[in-house]
Amino acid sequence: MLPLARLAPPSRRSRMTTRLALQLAVLAAAGCTGGSGPRPIVLGEDSCAFCRMAITDVRYGGEVRTATGRVHTFDAVECLAGFVAAAGDSARFDGVWVSDFEGGPMLDARTALYVQGGSLHSPMGRQISAFAPAHDARELVERFGGTVLRWQEVVAQAATVPHGSGADSATGPHAH
Repeated sequence: MLPLARLAPPSRRSRMTTRLALQLAVLAAAGCTGGSGPRPIVLGEDSCAFCRMAITDVRYGGEVRTATGRVHTFDAVECLAGFVAAAGDSARFDGVWVSDFEGGPMLDARTALYVQGGSLHSPMGRQISAFAPAHDARELVERFGGTVLRWQEVVAQAATVPHGSGADSATGPHAH
């Protein structure tokens, strides 16, 4: 039988290096999940938490951060609204954001204006696009057609109309 090699206790320097590495790892992890604003949607990598489609056009996207820090991304405003409506009043969200159709920063979903119908065609068939609240509703209708809605109306519609029931899509929550 071979004698077992005796391991020397870790040196003070080795313990300090290990402790520093652990502290840096904790800080890095906190930086990834923390923050009060939305994180950027990553095209081709992020997928919709509601319909599971890959996000390929950020102009229609959205994001939710739960009270526990979990981030859910969406490929369309109607998917985001469906997720929020399905969660109901018991859901605790730290933030709900939508993409500005015109390419600006993500918008607080509660303050954005939404154009439904007209010349804009969202991925899921309900034709909903978000715009910064500084826009004039009449100007949006003149440019794109359709109807201007507020967030409460978009969520109420998502709660009453089955997801995916747009003119050119199949019905069902995961039909896409």
